[in-house]
Order: sequence, then structure tokens, then C-alpha cells
Amino acid sequence: MTTIINMPNLSNERAKQEVITRLSPPHNLLASAIAYSTQGHLLIMGSEKAIRIAALQLSSMQSTTLLVTEAAQIDIDTADESEAIESLIASTKNHTVFYNKLLSVTGYLGQFDVDVSITAQEETSISRIPLAKLALGLPHFDLILDLNASPILTTNLLPPGYFHANDTTTLASLYEQLPQYIGDFEKPKYFQINNDMCAHSARGQTGCTRCLDVCPADAITSIQNIVSIEPHLCHGAGGCSSACPTGAITYTQPPRGQLLDYIQRLITLYSAEGGEDFCLLFHDHDKGRELTLKHASSIKGHVIPIEVEELASVGLEVWLASYAMGVNTLYLLNTDAIPSSMQNLVEEQISLAHRIMTGLAIHPNRLQLVDDITLLENRLPLQPSLPSMAPAPSFTTDKRETLFNAIAHLADAASTTEPQQCLNPVIPLPHGAPFGKVTIQEQECTLCLSCVAVCPASALTAGKDSPALYFTEQNCVQCGLCERSCPEKVITLTPQLRLHATDQPQELIAEEAFQCISCATPFAPKRTVEKMIKSLSEHKQFQGSAINRLKMCADCRVRDIYNDLTLHPEKQLEL
Repeated sequence: MTTIINMPNLSNERAKQEVITRLSPPHNLLASAIAYSTQGHLLIMGSEKAIRIAALQLSSMQSTTLLVTEAAQIDIDTADESEAIESLIASTKNHTVFYNKLLSVTGYLGQFDVDVSITAQEETSISRIPLAKLALGLPHFDLILDLNASPILTTNLLPPGYFHANDTTTLASLYEQLPQYIGDFEKPKYFQINNDMCAHSARGQTGCTRCLDVCPADAITSIQNIVSIEPHLCHGAGGCSSACPTGAITYTQPPRGQLLDYIQRLITLYSAEGGEDFCLLFHDHDKGRELTLKHASSIKGHVIPIEVEELASVGLEVWLASYAMGVNTLYLLNTDAIPSSMQNLVEEQISLAHRIMTGLAIHPNRLQLVDDITLLENRLPLQPSLPSMAPAPSFTTDKRETLFNAIAHLADAASTTEPQQCLNPVIPLPHGAPFGKVTIQEQECTLCLSCVAVCPASALTAGKDSPALYFTEQNCVQCGLCERSCPEKVITLTPQLRLHATDQPQELIAEEAFQCISCATPFAPKRTVEKMIKSLSEHKQFQGSAINRLKMCADCRVRDIYNDLTLHPEKQLEL
């Protein structure tokens, strides 16, 4: 009986070691820094007994304020307990204990705003006061220790400087950590935002909310219909950048362009050293780094780990560009350190990518979410080699341009290498996908161009010399602003991806311009004027010859009204 042993590919192993040794991962050395400053003013919340005990352990803090937020009071059942409680109260007599009702907690390290009611009783009307001002005469607390059974703040990623503990092990660790949070601190600014590219809102209408929906730290808010990111709350999870359909939010650790350039250099050097079937394993800098180091010996030679700040920061455009550059298979390392909202986002992006990959004749198994068990058992499967392709195009820093360049390249490669493979030029996508077309009911459209006015991505544009409506499918992010803003309700969105979507506008509707009956100047689409005449024909301001004003340009209309009032001054009273 012959035993077949699956021997490692030594060429791949040598090539892997060479690229890891010679190429340094990209780092953004020019990233802005976000500063925190604290004096050590601590607020402890919870049951009275718990917060008094904690206060004794944190005597080195600049100040310690105690707020009872749980109904549990100090219980005294025996003489020994009574003596212990009396000792505890005596030991903390210099700490004022507040019983005011907690109303809100906002902020971050060095800037926590905690509002309480003025009295301990329930209030029907708002009567709040900042607790820091009440207790210390200061505007803010620096740190918060929450000892409630359930945390007051419930975001997936809690604000820096806010700590929750409901077990002795965690609490003991925090007793050591909290005094270290006194002083000045910095962290990178993980993002950049360009609100000019944002598809969130326009003219009072709400469109895209993808970044707001995924942020695990509640660092992203809509303020007066403008997306704002509080950098002090941001943990750099990266999902906002991956979810943003326009590229208005970009991740800086590292920037997309640097990451793609690094991947290209990895592939080039790996191939030059004789390596084959190049695969990538993306992992985060925290738990992912720990797992890949732990299981380094069990990761096959053709799989090159790439550490990124956070897994969710690498999205669809990077994945597809990687295939266009020659990557065989992409693995994404999932760990329990990734917030649930980010895991959901990664899974949604993978599902969308699988649809696109299938439409490009790329097997979905070439993009996989893997876990530590897979690493440990050395089961990362290798897919059959992709057909050789022409060199990938140069990718820009623009998110959508990178994505569509990669898709076009992969579509061309599939058609060239497998002529019998007939690709569907349009890939249907699920609702919520950031690609698609706009359909107009032409006969009902008045060419008012409200849709053009609200389109944030210039997917809908107006004609220059005559009334017309143009559509650029590559630009459309399916935000829905055009659909909501259309007064005739004649716009329909269809999520889809066109493999060779063009960045050139395509005509949807063209219309003859209506010429002013007074000066012959074209001033509006003919169908718009006709609809106005029909709609306003019974209005008292447009009776008789006044209806002709709707057939005039703005200047002639004003002139006609002025002449009429000059001849008939009594009409001024009617106005």
C-alpha cells in the first residue's frame, strides 16, 4: 500500500520568506494625531457599597466622585456586617455620595459630560445639572468607572476613558490601570471625510446612511443633515470607509493606495522568487496578529499574511483589485475581537463580492472568511490557478474608479482566456447594493431636474444646450435621493452592476425647449411649461391674458407684470 504525503511546496516557502523579509508593510507616517488630556478626576457609578469600596482602592486619583445609580443599598444582617459597613463609611467620609438621578453620559477621556437631576426625586420636567460642576466646580470628568450590573453605555466599542466592571478580576485590573490614565495621550486619526462627496442628504431629503448604521462606537452622527465623525470617539474599526459608497470617508491606516501598492510589490517579488498560487490572509493588528504568529508554522507557503489596523477597513475595491493584480485566493481572518457590527458588515460585503465574482466567472471560494480553527488545522484550501492575465491597470486613490477598473480588467480577462465563457454584461444585485441604474418614466417626467439638484455623485446631470437628462451608471450609488425628491414620482432604482460601466453620461430624456413668446429665448422644457399651464389655468392669478406669463422667460414675465400694474394700478390692491 502506497501512502501519498502532501509535501509543502519549498519554492513557495522560500518565496514567502523572501517577501516577508524584504518588504515592509505600509504605514501612514503622516497621519494626524488626536490628543487627550486628563487630570485624573474620576466618577464611580454603581451601588453604594461597591462605589465606596472602589473609592478606597483609587485614592491616588486627583479626585473621586461617587454616584449611586443602582437601587441596591448597603445591607446589614449581622453585627459583623454592621461593623464592616460603619468602617467602610468612616473610611470614605471624605467622599461625597450623590443620589441624584442619572440623566445622561456623553463624551470621552478627559471630556465626560454627566448630567443628573437637581433632586433625587423623579422629575416630570427637565431640570438637570452637570454633576462635575455640582461636585467639583469643573465642566467635565476625566474618567468613568461603571460598577453597575449592566453598563450605562452600551455601544460595541466604548468611549476611551469609560470602564465597566462587574467581576472582581476585571475590577482588580482596573484598580491598576486607572491611575495610568492621568496626563496627555495621543492616537492616530483613522479617517478623512470629504462631505462634498457624501450621499447622506440633499435639500432636506435623507439618502445614504451606511456609515451611520455600521459605526460600533456611535462616533458618526448626522448634524443638520451633514455627516460628522467625532475623532475622539472613533476606534478606527474601519467599517465606515468600507461601507461608504462614494469614497467620501477614507481610511488612513494605511491609505488605500499604499495598501494596493504593497500588494502589487508582494506579488511581483513572490513571483520573481519562484512562488506560485499567491494567496493573501488579511488579519487585524490585535487578535489576528496573535493568532497568525501562534499558527505561523501551519500557514501554507503560498499564503502571505497582511496585517491591517482593522479587518473591516479592507473592502470590496481592495479585494477585486487584488484579483486583478493576480492574487489566487483571499482569506479574511475573523476573530472574537471584531465588533459584531463590523462582522456583519464584512459578511455583507463578502456576500456582495460573491455575486460579483460569480458574474466574473471567479469561484466564490476564492474569498473566504476563516477562523483560528482553520488556521490551527492547516485547512486553507487552494483553488485551481487562475488563467494568466494581462498586467493589471494602475489603481488610483479613488474608491469607485479603482473598483470599476478592477471589474473591467477581470471581465476582459475572463472573456479573453475563456472565449466560450459568455459573461452576462449586467449582474443583478440585492437591495441596498451601492451600484445600479435609474429608470425614468419618460412620458410622466417634466424635466424639472430636481433629481439633478440632489444627486451627490453626478450620476444624473442636465443637458448643457437644451433640456435633457443624462445618467452615468458608474457614478450611481443608489442612495435614493433622486427617487425621494422627484415631484412626479417617476424614478425607479434598480441595484445591478454593469461589467463595463462607462463614466460617460448616457442620454435618458431629451426635450425641445419652450421659447419665450415675447423674446423667443429658450427658457424651460416644453413639457414643463405645458404642465404648468394645465395645472394653473384655473388659478386667479393666471386668468385671461395673464396665462401667457407662464409662456414667458423670467425677465419678460416681470416686465409684463410691471406694465400691467402701471396700466391698472387698482390691481396692486389685489396683490
